Amino acid sequence: MKTHAKLFITLLFLLAIACNSSRNTPDKILFYVGSSDGSIEHSIFLCELDYGSGQVVKVDSFAGSSGSSYLVLSPDSKFLYAIDRTQSDTTKKYNSVTSFKVMDPAGRLKAMNSQSSEGQGPCHVSCHPEGSHIFIANYSSGNIAAYPLADDGSISPASDVVWHTGSGPDPDRQTKAYAHHIMPDPAGNYILATDLGADKVFIYDFDLTSGQFTANPEQEFFAAAPGAGPRHLAFHPSSPFLFIVNELNGTLTACGYDQQTGRIEEINTVSTLPVDFNGTNGSGAVHVHPDGQFVYASNRGDLNSIAVFRIEESGVIERIQIMEDVPTHPRDFNFDPHGRFLLVAGQRADEIEIFRIDSNTGKLSRTQQKISIKAPACILF
Repeated sequence: MKTHAKLFITLLFLLAIACNSSRNTPDKILFYVGSSDGSIEHSIFLCELDYGSGQVVKVDSFAGSSGSSYLVLSPDSKFLYAIDRTQSDTTKKYNSVTSFKVMDPAGRLKAMNSQSSEGQGPCHVSCHPEGSHIFIANYSSGNIAAYPLADDGSISPASDVVWHTGSGPDPDRQTKAYAHHIMPDPAGNYILATDLGADKVFIYDFDLTSGQFTANPEQEFFAAAPGAGPRHLAFHPSSPFLFIVNELNGTLTACGYDQQTGRIEEINTVSTLPVDFNGTNGSGAVHVHPDGQFVYASNRGDLNSIAVFRIEESGVIERIQIMEDVPTHPRDFNFDPHGRFLLVAGQRADEIEIFRIDSNTGKLSRTQQKISIKAPACILF
């Protein structure tokens, strides 16, 4: 009898855990998609993911910015900031960044104001962990900019603009600096900016009071391999690791990162492509799974794919899967907050495909779920 009683209690305990887990996971969750197509009036879409089926539906769309190829939410999720390819002045020289207010829990957006991106070809926007500033990377002009945010979430004029210099061995893509990605580290101590043309990740100290960038005296930049073309960054959610996807040579670099000094040290670099690959490739995005065990990178070109890597305790990465035939030109992808699904944005396929993630292996499998969206370039939960 005692054995049966213990078994019954154990089963009740496991059932309680399962029920609690089920309650913690919503049936559906909202997310935003930014479109890079500058010809459509509504370039930000609101979508809903069904956790049971993996099905995605469009809920709404919003005007106020054009060619919104990258989006970011404020830390409190009250405001959204979007790259805006609408010309912001009569000289037709600069693009802009636009602020939106999140009006309600349903995710509706209302455009507030815009500021010049202070350069050409803005391609990435991020927000400081304290919600005090946003940062812009301008690809074509090779510069970065910082913007203070007002209490109402609106964007103030740029507080600092820094122009990168440098070049690399690729005669077509690296004749000058091309700033591609900018983001603060998790503590907000330093600002990191990748430059595809210069083969560098620039590291800046940032003064919250003045809004000024200063080259990090401990390490001004991390040098990628010549011709690598560093494109995007992703931090590990709990360990001192940083991952850099390199667009031009199709690799992923795992690094150690010191939040106290801002120093970056390479751990290892692994190809995102099959050994026998022979074709054109341009690696795209990199994201770390919410549980921190796996990191993923996208490939665009002759092989549209998502490469999956296991992260060891030391930070060393090992490639464990290449999911081929994802939607054409996967410029971005993202996980739902619970890490059950991976959504891949096929910019040139005009669709998003939803993949299921094995919680034990990190590997991807198809759900057969897709949704049509014009030129999806950013997925933001």
